[in-house]
Amino acid sequence: MTHRPSSGSARRAGVRRATIRDVAAAAGVSVKTVSHAVNGKGEVDPGTRARVLAEAAKLGYRASRNARSLRSGRTSTIALLLPSLGAAEREMLGLSYYMLLASAAASTAFGLEHSLLLSPAADDGDNLRRLDADGVLLCDPVALDPRIDVLAGQGIPVVTIERDPGRPDHDWCVVGDNREATWTLLDHLAAAGAERIALLASDSEWGWTVESVDAYRAWCAQRGAEPIEARASLHDLVRSAREQAHALLDRPDRPDAIVALAERAAAGVVQAARALGLTIPGDLMVASGADSPETTFGDPAITALDLHPGERGSAAAELLIDRLAGRATATSRTIAANLLVRASSQRSEGGFASSTNRSTPRSAPSPLE
Repeated sequence: MTHRPSSGSARRAGVRRATIRDVAAAAGVSVKTVSHAVNGKGEVDPGTRARVLAEAAKLGYRASRNARSLRSGRTSTIALLLPSLGAAEREMLGLSYYMLLASAAASTAFGLEHSLLLSPAADDGDNLRRLDADGVLLCDPVALDPRIDVLAGQGIPVVTIERDPGRPDHDWCVVGDNREATWTLLDHLAAAGAERIALLASDSEWGWTVESVDAYRAWCAQRGAEPIEARASLHDLVRSAREQAHALLDRPDRPDAIVALAERAAAGVVQAARALGLTIPGDLMVASGADSPETTFGDPAITALDLHPGERGSAAAELLIDRLAGRATATSRTIAANLLVRASSQRSEGGFASSTNRSTPRSAPSPLE
């Protein structure tokens, strides 16, 4: 039995790569018919199409991506824009959430015959116009994000990861169940014995932050509890979170639980608690709004919401590419979070209880409605 090498191994061995003319000759049709059959264009008899595709597979032929781009006027490239802090994407990619999101988006795009471009900060029209991409994934837009309007003016489709807070009815987005997830986390802390729960959010105005803060305030209002809020700067998150947490914990009526929304902020809370001689979870329960290796493997392990960044990135890439192809059956998708209960919020005799995994309720009505 003869083994036919793959196109990649054939090139390495010096074997000539099959061309569209080879397929046409083998199938007994014209080059134009092969092009239409392989690319799903034009009107080709189903039997002829099947014969062409069979010969193409036998010969190891793949349509040239460059040729397809010339014919379609598209690059088969999508761009991912991460939030900008004025510094650079390096800081954001250092966070587990964005690294997993970008990796999954790239993998999904590649599987759908597209490349993912991780673009530098592009906050103005001139930089956005330089993007050589068919569509854009915009992660964590701000309220009435001007980039959406600039890209729309260029005819470039956009899918946002989290909704623009200033456009509540905006379609084409992949979002989290942020309100419900925050409510679930707060309910867990209350059930674990917390009576004064503080929220340490970041100074961002992203949809995730806005919705989580709104949920916290609504939860407090329903229970008749005093909201205790502080904001940490994203530019030096751990240090800022430590300072803000220290101020909260140094007051006479200090909280007995702190939810640190942003990834890595919980580390600052733990540092502040230890500096003041407080034990976790005995004196203070700590939870994070975003899971990460630090919350998983820290001492103590921190209760956190798993936002499933990989699933978000993959869903967003698929939605954008489906939109570009005109085959999207839905314009948005919600990725529910999971509550990962760990030692930092479990007060038990004889040490810390084991970690548990709880999904955000899907069937029950939202407590905010």
